[in-house]
Amino acid sequence: MPKPAAKSSAEKGVDKKFIEEVRELLQEKKESLLIKLNQWEDTSSPSGLKEMGDIADIASELNSEALTSVLTENEIETLREIELALEKIENGTYGICEGTKKKIPIARLKAIPWTRFTVEFAEQMAKSRNRAGGYRVDTLSAYPTTGMDVDSLD
Repeated sequence: MPKPAAKSSAEKGVDKKFIEEVRELLQEKKESLLIKLNQWEDTSSPSGLKEMGDIADIASELNSEALTSVLTENEIETLREIELALEKIENGTYGICEGTKKKIPIARLKAIPWTRFTVEFAEQMAKSRNRAGGYRVDTLSAYPTTGMDVDSLD
């Protein structure tokens, strides 16, 4: 027996006007992140370290670059999530939880427009990963991490 097609965002009750507002917001956020990441790439060269006088200055600069690198990784992940949300808008599945197939509340979509999960499902995922140990739960990435050390993927 054929499986019924998934309901689109509009069929699930996500307002078309809201979807258009979210699309604009996501596009703006995407552009902003791309500009920020490009600026970071332009200024992140360690070539300036040679010109620094003492080891404390070099250590401070390297610490700053490490922090920037972590922030940049988070921004790259956010950019990926934004691109996924834009794809979902295009294919009519925006606002539908990937885990439960239920409607994500508008309040959550307004707070985190690129979210792919209801709060309840995201919490379940975090608990499962915490129980499994050693897995990153900060991004709830689209990429499965079960059975692998995600820190070694860099």
